[in-house]
Amino acid sequence: MRAPRSALGWALPLSYVSLSAVALGQSSGSAPSGGSEAAEAVQATPGGPPVTVEVVPPPATPPQVFVPGYPQPGTVLDAHLPSGSRAHAPGETDSFDLHGGSDSGSSVVTGTGEAILLEPQLGSGQPMVVPSIHVVKQGDTLWDLSGQYYQNPWNWPQVWSLNPQVKDPHWIYPGDELRLRPGSSIQSALASGAGGGGTGMGGAGARGQQGLTPGTIVLRDQGYIGDPKENVWGELVGAREDQMLLSEGNEVYMLFRPGVPLKPGETLTIFLPIRKPPRVAGGRQPPGELVKIIGTVRVDAYNEKDRIARGRIIESLDTIERGAKLGPVGREFSVVPPKHNQVQVWARVLTSLTPLVFMAQNQVVFIDRGEEDGLEPGNRLRVLRRGDTWRRNLKTASRMARDRVRMDSRKNVDIESTPLKGNDEKFPYEVVGELLLLKTERYSSIALVTHSRRELVAGDRALATVGY
Repeated sequence: MRAPRSALGWALPLSYVSLSAVALGQSSGSAPSGGSEAAEAVQATPGGPPVTVEVVPPPATPPQVFVPGYPQPGTVLDAHLPSGSRAHAPGETDSFDLHGGSDSGSSVVTGTGEAILLEPQLGSGQPMVVPSIHVVKQGDTLWDLSGQYYQNPWNWPQVWSLNPQVKDPHWIYPGDELRLRPGSSIQSALASGAGGGGTGMGGAGARGQQGLTPGTIVLRDQGYIGDPKENVWGELVGAREDQMLLSEGNEVYMLFRPGVPLKPGETLTIFLPIRKPPRVAGGRQPPGELVKIIGTVRVDAYNEKDRIARGRIIESLDTIERGAKLGPVGREFSVVPPKHNQVQVWARVLTSLTPLVFMAQNQVVFIDRGEEDGLEPGNRLRVLRRGDTWRRNLKTASRMARDRVRMDSRKNVDIESTPLKGNDEKFPYEVVGELLLLKTERYSSIALVTHSRRELVAGDRALATVGY
């Protein structure tokens, strides 16, 4: 049997090597302070010169396993990101700073670990007060508002999550009310004067009021005119600047129809007609139109003889071009207290502000009855519906929707059709919703759905009863 070789290459007695290994293993617990691997002097043969043998301790961690197709252990997965977006090891500092300047608050965002922390800026000494509500101004974005109030622009998804009415986070509009704190109420915040320095919408859609009174509904970019012949006062026909597309700040020229009671300093809504309320079976077709609101103009001077006015665009929700219509389109409606009905009137729900198939609570709808029928703001109408609700839904289903399995049949599978007896028109009425009138036109009205047990659709009947 051949003797094993030492680290230096010559043969050692098997028994001596084993004893040396045991001895070295016992002494390896007290490693030299120099930090190098442990080493001991041994004798290759009795009485011979000493030989130094290095002892390599076992690894402190188990061997790493490399799996094909996966990143190797130790790979920094976010190394491609900017410094401020990467995770940092505990104790590792980072110098990135998202402080937006003197107007964006008094905190600096620093990155540690996997979180972004807010730390007070040295010397500020004052905490940042976040209001409940911010009223959007021209140029605001969710990114900027998050940086302004939270000192963290990357936190904009939280602001978006608090405002489900914002469908696209890239598009917010002047006059929008945005919640900034969980559980806050827009109406209570506006009643207490909170608003982040924004402006509200005046009676004809102009900006000019600080905040809004509680119980106010403001239409953003869609509205309704009861009579286009009376409510369309004129149109935008020119501008001082050499531009085709106009917006806030442009000086414009306007042409008005004869007899318009126009005064300098008055604000008018700039809008485009988009559609008429749909015709519904059994309902009246009023002359009203749904319009798209694209801005607000202030009249600075008016020549009554030529019917030409000069003004400035003070709000733009979209690009404004020549040919846009002008008029006192109402955008702000007060939720008036209920008022007893003086007449009994049957009406039809025509449409909602947006072209929805189904309407429900807290949405604005239009009905085909108004002042000529004795209705007033504050009147309440109950939306009534009768018949077998399930039977009505069969109109959009296949015949198989009526089929059912006979459980007491001796056959393997015995199918029968559900019987539909009785006339829906003879069934009693059931209340499925309630409307509160906000504004009455001559032949139509604008109403708020204050209650709904089921979804409302165009053509539903609504009843105003005397004394209700």
